[in-house]
Amino acid sequence: MKTRILFIVLTITLLLVGLVGCGIPEETDKLVLYTSDNGCASLLNPAVEIFRNLYPDVEVTYEVVDPDTYQTMIREEVPAGQGPDLVLLQNKTLPDLYKTMSSGVFEDLNRYFDKDEEIDLADFVGPVMEAGVLKGKRTLVPLTYEVSLLLTTESILDEIGMTADELETCNGFYEGAVRFREIYPDATLFFDTCGGYYPYVSDIQSLYRNFGFDFIDHKTNKVQIDEERFRQCIDLVKLYYDPDYDITDESKILDIEDYQHGAGLVYKLFPYDDFCASSYILYRRSSGLLSANEESPVLLLPQNQRGGVTAELGISAAIPKSSENKANAWKLLKILLSVEIQGGHDKENYNYSYIWSGYPVRLSSTKDALNLGRSKTPNGPAFDDYVALVQSPTEAVLIPPFYRQTVSEQFMPYIEGEKTWDECYASFVDVLNTYRKSK
Repeated sequence: MKTRILFIVLTITLLLVGLVGCGIPEETDKLVLYTSDNGCASLLNPAVEIFRNLYPDVEVTYEVVDPDTYQTMIREEVPAGQGPDLVLLQNKTLPDLYKTMSSGVFEDLNRYFDKDEEIDLADFVGPVMEAGVLKGKRTLVPLTYEVSLLLTTESILDEIGMTADELETCNGFYEGAVRFREIYPDATLFFDTCGGYYPYVSDIQSLYRNFGFDFIDHKTNKVQIDEERFRQCIDLVKLYYDPDYDITDESKILDIEDYQHGAGLVYKLFPYDDFCASSYILYRRSSGLLSANEESPVLLLPQNQRGGVTAELGISAAIPKSSENKANAWKLLKILLSVEIQGGHDKENYNYSYIWSGYPVRLSSTKDALNLGRSKTPNGPAFDDYVALVQSPTEAVLIPPFYRQTVSEQFMPYIEGEKTWDECYASFVDVLNTYRKSK
């Protein structure tokens, strides 16, 4: 009898150990968190409040620090096996999120999703969620993402002799931009680059993201670029380059009315506003102003070089392997992915969406996030079309700060006519090869 009881106890113990290993971590009574006082805190603050209400017996240590302090803490502590139990990450938080994902410091959350019946990956924008998977391991969970919606008009399409469908393609956008420049030699490529900062660096970054360039295949760790297609991006910036551009010239800070007179090919407003809901409001305002002046606005979503749509990850979450409170970190992560947070609004801050920039990954929350709640809820075919575009990414990427800096540094000499394309491209590939080999 004693032998049988011992056998049962050992069997149960082994089962529990097996469950922990399969994705159900051990319960604890603590949760340690800190984040930065920007878009991350706007998500985490209400999520922590919900967590405390649901799990009052868990001792939550939570601190909000300034972005620079947070970045320093994360960069020092996470690689050393320290840090909070749940990390909220943006592209600039770590030098390269792909390298961090490959390093093995984050927990593989595939098992968590597989074993937890309370959450289903089918409820989210699939291609965006898959951007958190590298070499089969789901170490990063996207919470928000961004897409580059563009606004043009029927009159501009008529002038350049193209349809909206044609302008959305890589080749079509290039050809349309060339034609537009011939008609309006003083125009900018993207209308919102008029005034305030140097436009050409911004143009480079917008184009290579729209066209879906990632430069390094992070699964094979090899440089992988379609040179001909990439040169189209840089050649467009070169075509629109103005060596005498003066960012202090306030006459270049234009409004939507100026757009009707050849100020830019497309009106790029998204997703660079402070709050995601304002993207739709700004689109409607801009469209209304154009319509009032007998213009027919056209909303575009540029296609990448594969004919799909590339999104960029905004805020993501990860659980460090070193966390001693993984079960509670997972519970909090599920709250961050819930309807309450993904589509929620801060009643104490003008009812703004908890998501300051970009869009929620939960499919059912997009419309809620876009509704400020201060006026009539958006609805109708135009709103549905907007939501459909927002939810249409076929892939998503992380863009390390290194990319943004290096592309501009390497190709501005070509844009300014100081070096040839071959010189700049060869140097760029050399820099990428050196970078991919570094840790």
